[in-house]
Amino acid sequence: MNIRTFDLNLLRVFVTINRTRSVSKAASHLGLTQPAMSNALRRLREQCDDPLFVRTSGSMEPTAFAASLAQPLHDALNAIERCLANTMGFDPLTSTQTFRLLSSDVGERVVLPKLMTHLKEAAPNVSIEAIRIPHSNYAQALRSGEADLAVGNIDFLQHGFYQQLLFEDRYLCIARIGHPAASSRFTLANYLSQDHVCSMAGSTDSLVESALNALRHRRRIKLKVAHYFGAAAIVAESDLIATVPENAVSGMTTLQTFPLPFKIPGARIRQFWHRRAHKDPANQWLRNLIADLIRGS
Repeated sequence: MNIRTFDLNLLRVFVTINRTRSVSKAASHLGLTQPAMSNALRRLREQCDDPLFVRTSGSMEPTAFAASLAQPLHDALNAIERCLANTMGFDPLTSTQTFRLLSSDVGERVVLPKLMTHLKEAAPNVSIEAIRIPHSNYAQALRSGEADLAVGNIDFLQHGFYQQLLFEDRYLCIARIGHPAASSRFTLANYLSQDHVCSMAGSTDSLVESALNALRHRRRIKLKVAHYFGAAAIVAESDLIATVPENAVSGMTTLQTFPLPFKIPGARIRQFWHRRAHKDPANQWLRNLIADLIRGS
């Protein structure tokens, strides 16, 4: 491959085919005819001396060489688009940018459905990547630009970052429909007598433990899982109960809910961003959109 003669316009073709895994969908995204897209792919293959994408049942899968190029080229094009957006403004209708969000379970459940529905018409070529990394890496990911926003009840990002409150949530107890605990008033003694599944996501577990320790009580924890959704699915099919944010289980008809028989602070779901992105037009557009969608719901 000779970079001096390589047609850099083909990089957008590569990234779009890799994302959609379809020549026809990539053509539609880029406003090209399918013959023009097929011709561009042929030129890409010639210049790279590699098939790049091979047809399987229903999709175009990248070769090992294409897979090694995918992330660096994606990041490079995103960086170029950000530079241009800073000087020319951000146009959601024509942008092909991918935004990376660090998000809690509740953040994903509440924000992403509304966001994706809106993007379908308002920003048809914009993509969202919800990424999960250890909480200890959040700050560095936002500083470096690896992530654009963090959404959730994220107390450890209080200092050194801009933040905006999106909504407040409360914690409650969930049990399956017909659970024996529902036959009487849900007291602290009732809560403590049950077997619990707890989620390691978010801060719920530590809040509950702190509140119960202050009362000199302990739960019987039988199972620990990674996410609230997993806990809810297990609760729906067992006699285990769980303590979760209300928005993590809203609309789940296989569960019944109870107010907690002790007090813990509610959750404040916010979006956070680093000062490097504070005046970035694309970042401003995304966070304003998220705030409008949540507050308007």
